[in-house]
Amino acid sequence: MSKILDAASAGDYDALTDLWLETLDGDASYDEMLGAFSILHNNGEHGLATELLELIIIEKETALEGAFAGFLRKAADIFRGSEPLRKALIEVLRDDYLMFQPLEHFLKLSGLKDDNADVQSSWRAFNSLMKYSKDGYLYHNTFGVGQITRMSRTHATIDFQKAQNHDMKLNVVLEFTRPIASNSLAVLSWRNMEEFSSLFRESPSEFLCRLACDPLENPGEICIADLHAYFSGSELTVGEAWKLLKKASVSTEGFLDLGDRIVLLDENVEFLERAAKIISRKRESIREKVRQVKALLKSCSGAFPDGLTGLLDEVSNISTPETGSLFELCWILSNRGTADAFDGIKSDFLENTAARAERALGEILSPACRKDYLDLFFSGVTERGEKITLLSGLRRPLWEHAAAFLEEFDPELLSECTGDYLSKPSETDRFLWTLTFLASRGHKRDDSFGENQIGLFLDYLIFSSADTQKKVIGLLTGPLKSKLDSYLSSIDKRKLSNYLDSFSTSATAQNEGLCLFVGRELSQRKSSSIGKSVRKHFWESDALFSSLQAIEQREADSLQLKQTEIPAAAEAIGVAASHGDLSENAEYAAAIEKRDLLLDKLNRWMKELQKYRVYPPDEISSDTVSPGIRVQLQESGGAETVQTIDIVGPLDADPENSRINYRAPLGNALLGKTIGDIAILPGDNSTEWRIVSLEVLDLVEK
Repeated sequence: MSKILDAASAGDYDALTDLWLETLDGDASYDEMLGAFSILHNNGEHGLATELLELIIIEKETALEGAFAGFLRKAADIFRGSEPLRKALIEVLRDDYLMFQPLEHFLKLSGLKDDNADVQSSWRAFNSLMKYSKDGYLYHNTFGVGQITRMSRTHATIDFQKAQNHDMKLNVVLEFTRPIASNSLAVLSWRNMEEFSSLFRESPSEFLCRLACDPLENPGEICIADLHAYFSGSELTVGEAWKLLKKASVSTEGFLDLGDRIVLLDENVEFLERAAKIISRKRESIREKVRQVKALLKSCSGAFPDGLTGLLDEVSNISTPETGSLFELCWILSNRGTADAFDGIKSDFLENTAARAERALGEILSPACRKDYLDLFFSGVTERGEKITLLSGLRRPLWEHAAAFLEEFDPELLSECTGDYLSKPSETDRFLWTLTFLASRGHKRDDSFGENQIGLFLDYLIFSSADTQKKVIGLLTGPLKSKLDSYLSSIDKRKLSNYLDSFSTSATAQNEGLCLFVGRELSQRKSSSIGKSVRKHFWESDALFSSLQAIEQREADSLQLKQTEIPAAAEAIGVAASHGDLSENAEYAAAIEKRDLLLDKLNRWMKELQKYRVYPPDEISSDTVSPGIRVQLQESGGAETVQTIDIVGPLDADPENSRINYRAPLGNALLGKTIGDIAILPGDNSTEWRIVSLEVLDLVEK
């Protein structure tokens, strides 16, 4: 060992400094100096190491010969803070890469040009960026493997598997590709498929190890989708290759077959150590840790490892806004929340506002864990108003679970919420959820649930989502069948026909048999009145009635869609497609979605225009409520409350100004009535309204 290394190892720093100065006067041994730096850093003498480094930089800065340049590069891997080292390193790089046009951009991106930068991390970032150089290989998720054929200051030309001589902006290249080695399997499958296939057949274990380190979507994990980029030109199908790789993973040390994925594990690491390593990783999100721990548990064929609960303390000490994911991680480590240790910490991750709790629920992957989180939130000390707000924002499965929980834990709060939902039939899905919940409570159901509620189901069903329709219809044709039959037999044929016309537009109502129930009742009515001549009202046909001006406006709007808006959307798709990787291009996806929405709207409007007819003036009079009539209603019982409603076609409707579509529940409830008749308006079963006057609207052209 040299005198310099001896002095550094012995901690004789005065002697080391003297020897260092003597060395500077002669031929410096850079390897010895680098060895001394490592010893000093290991001993915590970072300041002394930096002083000695800067002495030699000052002495040699005017002679950037090859040996000294190599010394600076190696020193950059050791030192974090040294301005002389950073500046000297930049000069060396500018000399070495004089003709490399993106050099200054890479120096800036890496941080080397920043004053007082962390030299070590900036140097490593720079080396990673320098892999993007001419003749280097890279990988793009859409275009596959590519080789850089030209680099300029702002652009790169890349010969991709799926896009030859593709010109891209440099910032797009850096964001959407990653460099790969020239001997990677991805390059081999592109350049030499015969050798690639031979390696796969003759040494599947070696192939698996190399594949796990290739530029897959998630390095260290292999799924069947990853194989398309490799086997598209092979005689083997992707399915066959996947089966052989899964078989090879069983006999290859360090790999784990998790069904949908093959995972590369650290060798000679026990189960609990692997779980602890996942949790301790600093750069991964908690959501990703949840996913990895769940995958690791799937590989555990025996009983739940009790030792996992010992990791709860470590999770509790993690500081992150991902409270939902933290809750789920602890829930998993405590065997789905059953371990006693979980009870003591679960409230630590509970948010105290509805908005934050909703965000936390969105982070939780397991449906069962979401329900446990909801139970904790609604049983906790959170303010009552926040609980009501969260309940109002839940999706149906979670809403139903929360409602069932509150039915036992806090029935008063549930009653307050359900009353509010039932008073707002315009919020159709939640209105029907509440009716469904109340009607499905079995022995807990209020006996007063009867024909009025059945009518509400049928009146608002068509305006709800298909999922809600399916659940409601299952309830009506199942536990509530007798009440449905009773209600259908109590209403007139006009209303039955309206129901049937409305439900016939819903595929769900047809598939689930509701149309059959209504149609059967209507058929029985018709068969019992054979020989009687019944004249249908004009609005009971398949036609849709509106004013001439509204129909012409809809035709003009359709023409605007077809000739202007849809072509503009198509042009926007082309512009967005030119901005880079389509799989990561949010602008492209938004443009596609906008075009599809416009096409759907145009298709729907064109079909509706075939049905539209102008109000028939000869069939409209002030004797009967029909489309084109203004109705004045007065609250019965002597009250002075009066309201005026215009019954109009779909294109003339304006609910905010009391112009109601005759096919809507409110308009439908008034059709056919005359002056003096009593009406019960949807959503207000407690008030009766008397029709006091009828007037033909100006929309009806004589």
